[in-house]
Amino acid sequence: MHKTVSAFLVFAAMVLPAHAQDYPFQGFATDITMNTLHSTMLNATIQSSLDDAASAPAAPVDPNLTVYTATPDVSARAQEQFIAFVEETSGTLGADAVRKQFAKRSPVESWAELVATDGLRPGDAADAIAGYWALNWIIANRAHEETFPVAPIAEQVRASLAADGQWAGLADAQKQEISEVLMMNFLLQQAVYSDALMTGNMEMMGALSQAAVTRFQNDMGVDLRAIVPSSSGFVSR
Repeated sequence: MHKTVSAFLVFAAMVLPAHAQDYPFQGFATDITMNTLHSTMLNATIQSSLDDAASAPAAPVDPNLTVYTATPDVSARAQEQFIAFVEETSGTLGADAVRKQFAKRSPVESWAELVATDGLRPGDAADAIAGYWALNWIIANRAHEETFPVAPIAEQVRASLAADGQWAGLADAQKQEISEVLMMNFLLQQAVYSDALMTGNMEMMGALSQAAVTRFQNDMGVDLRAIVPSSSGFVSR
């Protein structure tokens, strides 16, 4: 993945520092959205492949499995839920700022610009999940100087979802919601980490790093500091 520093820091200014350290969106969008993601990532092949991905090539997976057709209604609902959560954690001013930013440019468009050089695109849940995992790995390990391909991680994610019966039963709207929730989380996390990096705030970087580790350990049973990206996706160190 390319370096996370960018000029897109608008989200960093919308969240109070105390909330940013806690990653306020880590508990956002439970129910089918995050529960499906967590169960597939933990119980399907991405967890077991951490030990064998380097030596065993993944079986071909239908690339259309994770593709979805987006609709404005789903985007609007996800954004309003996100804004409501901002208001709950950061107050009315923060929520108003997010709403104005979304009116200027959709979070999907903002996300797409940040990850375009990594080959990730809207409309594919595997890309959204891979970008989220890659960014959190960077934050957890303070690996902002490292570059690595994200495409193998997306393929690893796709194989994981193919192995899970729940994913095949999801409608496009559910796939879209999962993807856009992760895109919005990505935008916040990327912006706050980039801001800490650019201002030299080592304390904030440390807090964000530990928050990423704790979130993935608690939610998915994955130690982000025990894995590394490779040409086969994430593998054990």
